[in-house]
Amino acid sequence: MKKIPYNLARERKIDGRRFARTLGVLLLALAAFNAVTVFNLTRLQRRDRAEQTDSRSAVRLLKTLKEQTRSQQEQIVLMKKAWERPLAAANSLIERKRFSFVARLDFLERACGSGTLVRQLSIVNAPAARVQMTVSALAQNRLLQLYKKLLPYELAIANENQIAGDYLARVSFRIPDEKK
Repeated sequence: MKKIPYNLARERKIDGRRFARTLGVLLLALAAFNAVTVFNLTRLQRRDRAEQTDSRSAVRLLKTLKEQTRSQQEQIVLMKKAWERPLAAANSLIERKRFSFVARLDFLERACGSGTLVRQLSIVNAPAARVQMTVSALAQNRLLQLYKKLLPYELAIANENQIAGDYLARVSFRIPDEKK
């Protein structure tokens, strides 16, 4: 059987050394825990301050960017207003354009080919206007080739002559409009 010790003395005798040791250990542990807590709190406060500084600078940057965006949008609106009228005029000119002067010259270059020389050219700057030209060729068959190419374009031969080995012809024809 196990004995249970009871201290029935009126005053308990406390072991001072043991109590002092236990109290010292407890105080040291408490001081260590407090030091760790203070260290962690200061580290967290530093981190919070850094994050607050970063967030403030980010907010300032965001405000600056918003102001720049608004300013640029206002400039775009002003530029659009400034360009509306000239752009509308240019678009209407493009829309009214029915033929290209350069395209007509390109057509003449392809139609004449080698062996023929354009001596005189008259192109009226109007849609479906007649083109008149004087052409010379070294051989008559070159003129006939030109006539065959121009025949679908309402070819009209005004005159045809032979002068000093050259065959001259004055012709007129109509190049159709590019847009209908």
